[in-house]
Amino acid sequence: MSYKHFSRAALAGVAACLVSSQMAVAQDTPKRGGMFRHAVEQESNTYDCHATATSFSLQVLAPHYNTLLRFDPLNYPTVVGDLAESWEQSADGLTYTFKLKQGVKFHDGSDFDSKDIQATFDRIRKPPEGIVSSRQGQWANIDKIETPDAGTVVFTLKNPNPAQELLFANPWNCVYSAEKLAENPNYPATEVMGTGPFVFVENVKGSHWTAKRNENYFDPGKPYLDGITANFINGPGIINALAGNQIDAALFIVAPPDQEKLKALNPDIVFQNGPFNITQFLTFNLTKAPFDNPKVRQALNLAISRVEGEQVLRRVSVLKDRGLYFPPGSIAAISPEELEKLPGMSNDVEAQRAAAKALLKEAGAEGLKLTLLNRNLRQPWEPLGLFVLDQWRKVGIEADQIAAETPQYFAALTSKNYDVAIDFNNTVSVDPNEVLVKFMPGSPNNYSGLQDPKLTELFDAQVKATGEERAKIVKQIEAHMLEQAYFIPGFTSTRNVGHHKDVKGWKLPPTTVLNLQLDTVWLDR
Repeated sequence: MSYKHFSRAALAGVAACLVSSQMAVAQDTPKRGGMFRHAVEQESNTYDCHATATSFSLQVLAPHYNTLLRFDPLNYPTVVGDLAESWEQSADGLTYTFKLKQGVKFHDGSDFDSKDIQATFDRIRKPPEGIVSSRQGQWANIDKIETPDAGTVVFTLKNPNPAQELLFANPWNCVYSAEKLAENPNYPATEVMGTGPFVFVENVKGSHWTAKRNENYFDPGKPYLDGITANFINGPGIINALAGNQIDAALFIVAPPDQEKLKALNPDIVFQNGPFNITQFLTFNLTKAPFDNPKVRQALNLAISRVEGEQVLRRVSVLKDRGLYFPPGSIAAISPEELEKLPGMSNDVEAQRAAAKALLKEAGAEGLKLTLLNRNLRQPWEPLGLFVLDQWRKVGIEADQIAAETPQYFAALTSKNYDVAIDFNNTVSVDPNEVLVKFMPGSPNNYSGLQDPKLTELFDAQVKATGEERAKIVKQIEAHMLEQAYFIPGFTSTRNVGHHKDVKGWKLPPTTVLNLQLDTVWLDR
């Protein structure tokens, strides 16, 4: 049922990358026990899954929670039930009826039922005053949520959505206690309490996060691990810790250059490599001059040579080929020849830079000075930031960089306290209904201050369209965003991680936000 949302080509590509490691898992028998130690590169400023936008939050939070549906951790992109035992979709595509698993309990011992699902999704789609819901836009299509009994929940949509099943499986939709939300709608920001496979033990800021097995977990025999320790490590220390067996895994990114180092330092480290849904791009503060001038934005796009980027960045990072706003494999895909004709994508570097200088002159912005907001993460943020600064200087732009910790980075974005920022979109699929929400006016994750009714109209049109018509509209959206240079696209990337050979039951998904519940992970020791 869930495969219908993915193209056959996309499925074949993912399967080819993952099939060998999946076969290995199928041949192993899980062992029970042991502490799994992994690295988390930065800390979040909230415990609320609904509010946060960084996968570093889910790396520590996901083991404590369940979602309604989930992506099968050993067979992406199959969607399976998590708290849902089964579900049905009506013939018109507007109604989803879920039968829930029985006997599920929250970590405080209280019973889970349909009211918890209703309260959770009402909080996401219509957050109370003062509550942040980063993915509110993804749920604007929900008309109503009903609970005919404790074991049944019914979602009614305003319009059919080909990505709806994927959205139900989104790992950000951590299910919270309706009873506790009624007492305090903001309790998830400071308290970790779900139904997940692991129970929260402690969070020592700057050091570690620990969890223990949920002995009352509803899935018999799981989790296999006694517990988890997430060590907060940043920079080169991650590679050193993995090489010295101080941690068992680095599940965010281990870039190809670091993989080569690790192969020489520790032959017991194995690597999983595959496609990556995450996209990086530059976001402008459109509320601030001169970035409200399209000519300035267009110039900053043309100043960046994707040809040089493809040559330089692939040697030092996970970044690879020039791209737009979608990951590879989407209905928006175009040929390399078509891509090269778009603004900023030309192989004629000198012509692009001359055009950039001319636009800056027309806009009265020669000698432009700006600050680039970035994250102080080794991959791919640091190399991409340095590359962009170098490119801009070649057309006379004076650019400095602020490399911020994750909480400070998001604080600057949400308060519009920046000029230009390296931004990102990390999605569980390539469906436009998930990918494009990030860029829509009014979206909590659109930090630009963008106001453009045309984008909203086009987005609404593609939701209702199908087949070639939908693909045509999606390409129009990308072309319009690029023409106006609201967001400057960058490069595609690959997904690369490393772990000790004793770590079993973890498969590489094409995003950093999946397979983080860790209920299938076990240690072969």
